[in-house]
Amino acid sequence: MTAHEFIKSIPNSYEFSRKSLIILFSYYLRKYKGIIEFSNKDIKACFRDSLIRIPSNLSNLLKELSSGKNSPLLKGTVKNTYSLSIIGLNEVENILPSEKRTLKNYNEFISTALPYLKRIILKVNDHNKKIFLAEAISCLGVGAKRATIILTWLTTIEHLYDYILKYKLKEFNLALSRRSDKYNKIEIFTKDDFSDIKESVFIEISRSAKIISNDVRKILIEKLDIRNTAAHPSTVNIHDFKVINFIEDLVDNVIVKYKL
Repeated sequence: MTAHEFIKSIPNSYEFSRKSLIILFSYYLRKYKGIIEFSNKDIKACFRDSLIRIPSNLSNLLKELSSGKNSPLLKGTVKNTYSLSIIGLNEVENILPSEKRTLKNYNEFISTALPYLKRIILKVNDHNKKIFLAEAISCLGVGAKRATIILTWLTTIEHLYDYILKYKLKEFNLALSRRSDKYNKIEIFTKDDFSDIKESVFIEISRSAKIISNDVRKILIEKLDIRNTAAHPSTVNIHDFKVINFIEDLVDNVIVKYKL
């Protein structure tokens, strides 16, 4: 699909603001071109291909869209590059026309997604976690997207538990003791002890102990919200692309980053 075809598929897209179009093109680059981190040049090409005037202040618009707590874009790992955040992803998926699910288009999605996700798994060093993630991805192959999300989340949290027990137990327990709530009475000795701490609180403590960065904390909170949605019966439709983003973000930013 070309950028022009993508924009044409969205009702009234030519009435959107320049900022909204940038977010749409960010989604297009990620989903249809496989460009996770894009540059000013990539967005310019999308405007040009869609026959839309390129904003003269494009660089400033990209900086504005990647600033703030709930920004739709994130700054990339390389200078002057950007990527779509979960906020931006949700914004786009909320306006995309609903696509009728057929066996054919689901099979097309799976044939593209599974080889990519298998390459993601190869980044994981721990043998047991690699097997667990492979099982999570196999659930996606039969349409069990919620199971994929839950299993991937469990693998990630388990990995953090192992990392803390191996390298950061003293720092974690110190941060626990400084809390002013019921959790300050807990001390971690084994992996089972973590079960007494809510996952959202565990993330907060890991950040206050400086075990994880603030960017990783934000990713974990976002993904915990998605996991909670997947874990409870609801009418919420979880888009295919969101599942891939879920796995990709947690593997790259947590499991691979915090090596055992």
